Amino acid sequence: MYPFHLWLPEAHVEASTIGSVLLASILLKLGGFGCFQFVLPATPFPTKYFLPLIEVLSCLGFFYCAIGALVQLDFKKIIAYSSVVHMHLVIFAIFSFNHKAFLGSFLLMLSHGFTSAGIFFALGSLYDRFGTRNILYLKGLVYTMPLFTSIFFLLILSNIGFPGTLNFISEILSLAGILLISKSCNLIFLFLGLLINTFYNFYFYSRLAFGNFTVALNNSSQLFSFNLDLNKNEFFVLCSLVLINVFLGFFPGLLTQTTFIWYSFLTLKLTC
Repeated sequence: MYPFHLWLPEAHVEASTIGSVLLASILLKLGGFGCFQFVLPATPFPTKYFLPLIEVLSCLGFFYCAIGALVQLDFKKIIAYSSVVHMHLVIFAIFSFNHKAFLGSFLLMLSHGFTSAGIFFALGSLYDRFGTRNILYLKGLVYTMPLFTSIFFLLILSNIGFPGTLNFISEILSLAGILLISKSCNLIFLFLGLLINTFYNFYFYSRLAFGNFTVALNNSSQLFSFNLDLNKNEFFVLCSLVLINVFLGFFPGLLTQTTFIWYSFLTLKLTC
């Protein structure tokens, strides 16, 4: 939560592609798992007592990190701030203490793992080709990398929670659970953060995919290479992540049935 996760964008910038994939898709979810497994069952009454503080931190962090992503030029920092934004929504949903929010937070951690892993893997392939992470130096990729821009567009749609993806189901459930306990001022911050999240994702994609070639791109030694677009391995990895996310978006019942059983055990722990 803000301000304790501001190390994350710097860590993503310094990490390799595989390190960023593991950090965003797996390690970042350990906080949510710890809340589910230890914080709620072990300290239910202090959690209820500090719930207003958690709500305020979640809303402010959600809004602040969305603004932070909007002004970044390093594309790994943009997606890193986006990861923190989604985790604030997860924390808010976890501490809403109702089944819809619990289910939404669990699905959001899972869906964000697929989406963030795909985006960081795609951005790593860009950095390997052009040697820069500055969005000012990468434009017009749709002309030289059409396969990449098509798959990356699907990942961006998933990151904003477009209908037909698991992110959409999880965000709807999370917001529905938060609506049951939250005040109107908190909801204003959440919806403003979601709007800004949609804006900077599309702005980021439009800067990469469209426009004229920049000087840095024209000077690239690989610009006229036939191997500039995705290779077979990269295409297989990205397509697998996209297809899994879309499949679970249309058939979320495969996850919700298992999650309901797990939620029953969590409720039993809280009751005891």
